[in-house]
Formats: sequence, structure tokens, C-alpha cells
Amino acid sequence: MLDSILIILDLAIVVQITLYTDGSCDIHAENQPGGWAAILRAQDEAGQLLREKVLSGGAEQTTNNQMELRAVIEGLKALKQPARLTVCTDSRYVITIAAGKSKASKNKALWQRFRQASRKHTIEWRYIKGHAGDPLNERCDRLAVAEKKKRARASSQAAADVLPATEYSIEIYLSTQFSGKLKAAGWGALIAENGSIRELSGCLPGSSEMETTLIGAIRCLQALPQGGSAIVYTAQEYLAKGMNAWLPNWQARNWKTRQGEPVKYREHWQTLQRLARVHKVAFHFDRAHREAPQFARGKRLAASALEQA
Repeated sequence: MLDSILIILDLAIVVQITLYTDGSCDIHAENQPGGWAAILRAQDEAGQLLREKVLSGGAEQTTNNQMELRAVIEGLKALKQPARLTVCTDSRYVITIAAGKSKASKNKALWQRFRQASRKHTIEWRYIKGHAGDPLNERCDRLAVAEKKKRARASSQAAADVLPATEYSIEIYLSTQFSGKLKAAGWGALIAENGSIRELSGCLPGSSEMETTLIGAIRCLQALPQGGSAIVYTAQEYLAKGMNAWLPNWQARNWKTRQGEPVKYREHWQTLQRLARVHKVAFHFDRAHREAPQFARGKRLAASALEQA
């Protein structure tokens, strides 16, 4: 359909095809909501715009690099005929690997999709500095950010508690602290039951904050009395989302993400799943955790565990 795909209408006309792409996601964490956008344009030799197609999308569990690469893939897939084109992106990650200057150590399934989408085209890569005033780069950025916000809203809804907190006899408040200097992460937790409070903490050298959060949650559930029910309040949104929304999809895909990558820390997630079933546990992301004294105490416990390590 002429109005749904970008094609070269007349081979006698010199057509210049340009693909602008951008991705938006938290660059400091994984498994976060993200968005991507691509603008595909065909111009004649004089620079007159002949046709333009705008594409965008996103994911609730992704990374910034995945969104940058996904934008390129979707833009190339919109070209139904072999073409010579210029891809303009502010992602050095994409350009470096796509141009063959380095090998991909992550996102291998996505890179395979890129190779399939790009093999019939001749591509020139052009780096454009982000947020530097390029109109099309700015358009892509706005579209990608809008998609990221849409996924974040949907994901926040999925992270809601399954049951009211009043149905749980034990409350757990879990915090983490990462130290780039020590290359370690610590966790601290308060376990409230029948008016009494227990404190737990630990430190994991060489571990990411994500893994430390999962292990901290496991240690807390392992400390519960037999048959005890609990609600875990966490300052890390991905823990609540993982336990409340993502696990069934991971299992259905044989523990693969939507991008086809193996789920990180699968063994920890499976242990948490088993413990949550044994003890009847719910997980809740607390957006106001910075104001809660329980989380402040948990942070101090995590920091103390880091110092002792």
C-alpha cells in the first residue's frame, strides 16, 4: 500500500533515502520501560521530500541500547525494496557494532534481527549528537520519550499489589545500596511482625544492585516463619514488576525476554517464585520510599554492610 510503506516509485528518479532513529530508556538500569522511534524519508536529487513514514513503539522491560537498535531494525523493515540509504542515529553503540568495528556481547537476538533486516540494503552510517538541535533527531527523541512514558504507565499499573496489605501478617521493607568505588552492593531490610521488628542485612562483592535486591528478598523470605504471609515493600520497581507481572511471560517464552535474550538472574527469580508460593507473599513498589523511615533505616543497614565488607 502506497500509504503504508515507503517504496521507490520511479527508478528514473534519483531518490535519497534517510532513516533517523532514536531510543529512550534509563541508561543506568536494565528491565526498564523504554521507547523507540524512526523517521524514514525519501527525497529527490534537489532535496524535495517525496514521502515520509514515522514509526514508534516500545517495551516495558528493556534497555537504552535495545531501544536504539530496535528503532533501526523497524526502520529498515519498512523498506520493502533493496535500497541505498543513510541511517542517522545518536547511538555510538549501534554504529560501532553495525559498522563492524566491534562485536556484540549482548542483545545477540536483536543483532540477528538487524542482520536479517539490513542484508538487502546498502547503508551509510552517520552519527548525530543527541539534543544538539537536529530537527529530525529531536522529533525522534520526542516520539521515543512518549512511548517510554506510555509503557511506564502501563507497567506501574501491573506492579500494583494483588491483595490489600491488611491481609498480610508480616511487612518487609527492603532497601539496597550500590558502591561503584567498592564494586559491591549491600542490602538492608526491616521485618515487622506483631509489633516487633527484626533487621537483616548483607553485602555482595562484585554484584549488581539488581542481583543484590533479588538476593536480599530471598534472604528475607527464607527468614519468615513456616506458613507466614508477608508483603514486601521495595524501593526497586523491577522487583515488584518482575514478581507481579513479568514472571508468567518469561516462563511462557522459556525464560526469554521479549527481545529473545535470556532472563538475567533466572535462578534467583525462580527461588523467589517458589518462596512466594510457600509463604503467600505479595510485592509492592513504594514510590514514596524516600520519605519512609523504614526505607531510610534499610539504607543505613545496607551502607553499614558495605562498610564492613
